[in-house]
Amino acid sequence: MKNRLWIDFSKNRIMMDRTFAEKCCDTRSAEYEHLQRVRQDYPEFSVQRREIKKNTSKETYAGLTYGYMEHYIITHEEADTRAAVLAEYNELRLISECHKRSRRYPTIKKWFLAKYPQIAEFGMEKDQQGEIKMEVVSGGVEQLPTAS
Repeated sequence: MKNRLWIDFSKNRIMMDRTFAEKCCDTRSAEYEHLQRVRQDYPEFSVQRREIKKNTSKETYAGLTYGYMEHYIITHEEADTRAAVLAEYNELRLISECHKRSRRYPTIKKWFLAKYPQIAEFGMEKDQQGEIKMEVVSGGVEQLPTAS
C-alpha cells in the first residue's frame, strides 16, 4: 500500500499522505474504515494531511527543454563553433542517459546556463554595482526598492 496513515505521538496528531486523503473521502473505501478505527483509538488526536515543503527560492525555467536548448545553440552560436558546441551538448546528453532520470536534466541545464548566462538573466537589469534591480513577476516587470 503506497498511501499511508501514521500516528505522530509527539504532536498528538494522525497524519496521512495526499493519496490516502483522497481515497478516504469515499466512505465505502478501506482507507475511510482504517481512518475511523484509528480515530476511535485516539479521539483526542487531530487529523492532518502531510504537506511537502516547497523551496520557494528555487529558480525554474518552464520552457527550457532539450529542444529549446538545441534550437538556441543552432540559432545563436557562431557558424564556426556551432558544430563543436552541438557535439559537446550531444555528448553530455549521451553520458546523462546512464544516470538516474532525476540527475539528467539538471546537469544539462546547469551546463547550458553556464554557457549561455543571458538566458538566466533575461528580464533582469543590473545597476552599477552589479545588483539586480528589476524582477520579472507574472507577465510584467516590477521595480524593486533600492537601498539609498
